[in-house]
Amino acid sequence: MKKNLTKRELRIQTKLTLEGLVPFAIAGILFGLLYNSLFYPHTFVEYAEAGTIGLLLGLVSGIAEQTFLQRWIYQRSFSQTLLIRTILYAVFVAISLSLVLSIEPAALGECLYGECLADYLMGPLFLRDLVFSTIFVFFITFFVQVILLIGTRNFRRMMLGKYRQPRELYAVFMFVDIRSSTTIAEKLGHEKFSAFLRDFFNDISGAIYEAKGEIYQYVGDEVIIVWPEGQAAKDSYWLSCYESMCATMEKMAPIYMETYGAIPEFKAGVHDGLVITTEVGTLQRAHVYHGDVLNTAARIQAKCNEEGYDLLVSESLVSAIRLGRRKEFDKVGTVLLRGKNEGVVIYGFDKQIGAVEIKGSVSA
Repeated sequence: MKKNLTKRELRIQTKLTLEGLVPFAIAGILFGLLYNSLFYPHTFVEYAEAGTIGLLLGLVSGIAEQTFLQRWIYQRSFSQTLLIRTILYAVFVAISLSLVLSIEPAALGECLYGECLADYLMGPLFLRDLVFSTIFVFFITFFVQVILLIGTRNFRRMMLGKYRQPRELYAVFMFVDIRSSTTIAEKLGHEKFSAFLRDFFNDISGAIYEAKGEIYQYVGDEVIIVWPEGQAAKDSYWLSCYESMCATMEKMAPIYMETYGAIPEFKAGVHDGLVITTEVGTLQRAHVYHGDVLNTAARIQAKCNEEGYDLLVSESLVSAIRLGRRKEFDKVGTVLLRGKNEGVVIYGFDKQIGAVEIKGSVSA
């Protein structure tokens, strides 16, 4: 799905692209330093040259990843992705080294550049570099893919052991669910519906990133967003995130109609409070949140259809936003949520910009 980017979307995409280049730059520098340590003199000049060459190789690889490779291998399995990336990057690095390392003997007059390059490619040095590059790229690629699976922020926390032991913290949770997903799935079929969901999750990721949110879980056609910081409520990041997601869907609605014949209209429930966060699991470790806050947020979202709102929010969050914005919320009242003994005061926000009426769309 192609779309014309606004200045805000371009800014977000540029920032994400630059952040995505950082791992490649670091990997490139490490490659250069390790390569020099194994095969060349241990002098500052040699290390500086090797690190610079490695940095350039890493950046070129990162740009290739961002511009076309990521989209090309997006729907492939973990093992296929690992194999493709390893082969492509290893061959690229080995050939690049051949081109660079043939310059010095040619400059010294030992042979013409073409002859030096041919000798390098046909000799044992190219095989050495190819084997070294393959091993290095394999482990780095595997490492990066694992980080992407668990999330960079969660990986950093796990490395620091931040949540090794249970810890109490304040967090805001937003449960976002696509309306009429069963109807849309029946209309599209499971394969096309899967692509529909992937596009939706991809398209709203910029809004989540810009609002400093984190993806906690994808559950079917639902995404759970978390702000594990006290500032999230005060600065109303959750509201900015919701409005930005709505604006994105409004812009993308014609494209979704053209591609799928349906628009991903959605509802959301938001709640905040204290939760316990920790790492769990033996066979598979995961960073999780425990507490009634999540159950309450999920049940608040489930009330959207019944109460006739696209966004329902608990009173504690509404009271934290500035007065001007607070007036945009309607007090729904105290509702008794399933499984709870005490009622929760909720407010409704009925301004989903993305809920566009287009002939032929599937809506709630």
